[in-house]
Amino acid sequence: MQSLAFLWFEFHAARQSLRESFAEGQIPENAGSLNGPTGIGTRRSASARQTSRMQSADSKMRNSRKRLSPFVRTGVYLAIAAIVYEVKSSQLGSLPAAQAMPLTTVSVVHPEKSEAPTVQLPGQLSAYTDAPIYAQTSGYVKSWSFDIGAKVKANDILGEIDTPEVDQGLAQAKAQLETDEAALQLAAVTYRRYQLLFVQKVLDAQTRDTSADTYAEDQAKVAADQANIDRLNALEAFKLLRAPFDGIVTARDIDVGAYVANGSGNQLFRVARTSPLRIYVNVPQRDAQLVKIGIEADLTLPQFPNRTFRAHVTNTADAVDPTSRSLLTQLQIPNESGELLPGAYAESTFKFTDGRFLTIPENTLLFRREGPAVGVVLPDGKVEIRNITINRDFGNKLEISDGLSISDQVILDPSDNLTDDMSVRITEPSSLPATST
Repeated sequence: MQSLAFLWFEFHAARQSLRESFAEGQIPENAGSLNGPTGIGTRRSASARQTSRMQSADSKMRNSRKRLSPFVRTGVYLAIAAIVYEVKSSQLGSLPAAQAMPLTTVSVVHPEKSEAPTVQLPGQLSAYTDAPIYAQTSGYVKSWSFDIGAKVKANDILGEIDTPEVDQGLAQAKAQLETDEAALQLAAVTYRRYQLLFVQKVLDAQTRDTSADTYAEDQAKVAADQANIDRLNALEAFKLLRAPFDGIVTARDIDVGAYVANGSGNQLFRVARTSPLRIYVNVPQRDAQLVKIGIEADLTLPQFPNRTFRAHVTNTADAVDPTSRSLLTQLQIPNESGELLPGAYAESTFKFTDGRFLTIPENTLLFRREGPAVGVVLPDGKVEIRNITINRDFGNKLEISDGLSISDQVILDPSDNLTDDMSVRITEPSSLPATST
């Protein structure tokens, strides 16, 4: 370091010596007009002094360089570079504010309330009431009155069953009832007579009690006979197959002469009430909370390509099916004309209403390691990288459930080098780029 200081001292001393030599060697303009020996001598002596001083300075510089080691020379070069960098930095710092680095310009958009989400789900039309008709008595089909597709009213006779065994059983039960009634009458007279004699102390108590027991037994037999007759009468009534309600015969599985047995489980007819109709739809679990009683849905059917039918929700299962992870939902639709058929396939389009969600254009999304995020411009012009939760992806728009408010300024087409606390300038609304669709 002492050698470095000595070098700088010698360098400045030599530079000052040169400046003084040139200053002394300058000749005034009128000196050239001197023709006498004095003028010429003066110029020669000055020139000699100047040459002598330059040689002396050069000699000193060479001697100084010889005394410096390579390490010191490197230190000199680094010192010179540091001085140059400091000078340049001071020059840049003194630039006017107008020449400073310009702010990044961004376009922003405000989140919008989510429109009513539309969900299209498959469904099946079902009869409002659908009842299979079974035989409640045994016999042979005697006749049938309505075929499939026939419209029937409540209590219309669909068919008749011939039941000879039931008929004979009923006749026998009636005859048995008459026999037991006659025995009951005799038992009643005998009991009253024995009771009178017992009071007069003519008859013993055992005989009186026996008659009383016989009378009670005959009463029970008559009651049993009557119950049996009622049962057989009910079976006789089931000989006639009747429609339980107004509807359409959708199935006929019997024919004349066929044997049907009580309790066999074989369906004879099927009647369906087709106005109104029910529609059953399985709503996915993520939309289950949006299903409310009374909301409407549009139905489309393949056989009616240019028509829609309006239905409304009447019931839900209030439980998610653990197998399909869906909520069974029941809708209802009027069908006075009968053009809609039970069992048909239908597409149900729901328009749910939910104000909890916001939407932003898809070109605002930033992909970060922490998850999806967007850049938000704060009121002070600073950028905040904010994580968001995406509820649905509609392609050109994203439905956000958490992370944004409707007043936030979200940056469109953010660059990858966008960072927190970065200062930006927002473009005028008229220059906002169109949102991609």
